[in-house]
Amino acid sequence: MRSTRYIAEESAIAGNEATLASLWAQNLPDYTAALAQAKLQRSYLGNPAGPGACVLLQEQASAQTVGVQCLHARVFWRGSQPLHAAGMADYVVGQAHRSLGPALTLMRRCIAVGKSRFDFVYGFPNSKSEPVCTRAGMVRVGGATRYAKLLSSGLLLRQRVPKPLQPWLAAPADLLLRAFDAVRQRRHANACSWRAVRADDPGLAQLWERRPAELLLSERSPAVLAWRYPARAGWQLSLASDADGQPCGYVAWRSVGHDVLISDFFCADPDRDTHRLLAGFCHVARRERAHAVFLEFYGRPQITGALRRAGFVPRPARTPIFLAHGEETAWEDAASLYITAFDRDDD
Repeated sequence: MRSTRYIAEESAIAGNEATLASLWAQNLPDYTAALAQAKLQRSYLGNPAGPGACVLLQEQASAQTVGVQCLHARVFWRGSQPLHAAGMADYVVGQAHRSLGPALTLMRRCIAVGKSRFDFVYGFPNSKSEPVCTRAGMVRVGGATRYAKLLSSGLLLRQRVPKPLQPWLAAPADLLLRAFDAVRQRRHANACSWRAVRADDPGLAQLWERRPAELLLSERSPAVLAWRYPARAGWQLSLASDADGQPCGYVAWRSVGHDVLISDFFCADPDRDTHRLLAGFCHVARRERAHAVFLEFYGRPQITGALRRAGFVPRPARTPIFLAHGEETAWEDAASLYITAFDRDDD
């Protein structure tokens, strides 16, 4: 697609590593060339779903590459039917070229490439990118809700109570939080045992094989979990098993300061087991001395109800979800969707 000054063309990831790494290092915060090269190798070239693609933006007068938009390959499943998807990711345009025209040229070409090669194209744009996504041909189809669960009263007291009173109220407030969790544990999480596992643990493979046929969700096979959650990045996988030793769910998480961030949670029977999975996981988080647990979800109403029963409270902020225009029917039934931060690739 051409404009008066720019041209955007599809390029392979392999063979363009130096160009991509340079663009990311120059335009993304806290990136170095070494970090960018590592991301290319792991996130794209090492992706079990395939390397995806990228579109490079070139200034015609100088023939200089000044921007890039990547397509992250994912495989979604509905029962036994695979759907090959592309997540829009790692968009950058050089500082001197950040105007609407170049951005639209790049994004429209990327959407066209994605629609020609994949079953659907999706994205989680930030607030600055939303208007460009809309102009380029993306449609907002929903938003992932962020949830929080307090395990310690400290943060809440600091926000709402005068400082002299905080030490007096902290102990009884924390005791009350633990009491509520103990009740939830007895109701929902009894008979669940927990252990830390690697991505190749047979229990994780069993959970994926037993996935509900009616859900549309991204692949969570052992190979994909190993790719998505490398231990060197601080990720941990905790597996819950029932009284008979059968796996009933897992949580992918990591500690950030005094908080635990859950990127993904999954059960073979999500409607039945999500509440006891997450109620039980909060005891794992307490052992890590976490003050709060955070996660996000979009989709099946039964899961949002389970989150509330496990003590998670929705926060006002939502992460917008966009699909390419004309592909909205892929996600039109929210009751069949299962979307977590697992699908974002940016954490």
